[in-house]
Amino acid sequence: MRHSRERLISLENQGKFVFHGYPEKIKKLEVKQPYIFNKEAEKEEKHENPCVSATPYIDIAIFRAIVNKKNFSDIVYASRFWINKNNSPQFATTKEILKRTKNKEGFVYVLDKSLFKKFSDMEWRAYKNIKPIEIISVTAEDLPYNIQLIDENFNKIKK
Repeated sequence: MRHSRERLISLENQGKFVFHGYPEKIKKLEVKQPYIFNKEAEKEEKHENPCVSATPYIDIAIFRAIVNKKNFSDIVYASRFWINKNNSPQFATTKEILKRTKNKEGFVYVLDKSLFKKFSDMEWRAYKNIKPIEIISVTAEDLPYNIQLIDENFNKIKK
């Protein structure tokens, strides 16, 4: 296990932090408009008010730091993550993206949980710019082990 993952697990276990995964290193997280994919309309739409989003789950932050549109702008991008009924994070992406994560790097921003309000089980939101307590570099080695394969239309691929 890499030192980065060990450090993040330690912070997650403390329960005092939330995490934000991003492909670039920046000094502070700025409020941005969140979007959600509307399956019926087949497009992204604004989701609530501008905010800084974070999660109490390090695996979600690591996944978002590595698997994102910015890191894979040259191919058809498809990924998703959710919390299952056992309150565990689940992940899915295409075989091509998963194969190409090997040389990707990202950053997990460690944030003071008291500055955020719970929005859902997997998402907390702050409505002002946030300076991170710590920034931890992550690579594909830090990704969660339970990533499912989907096609570009988000259909699960049978193994």
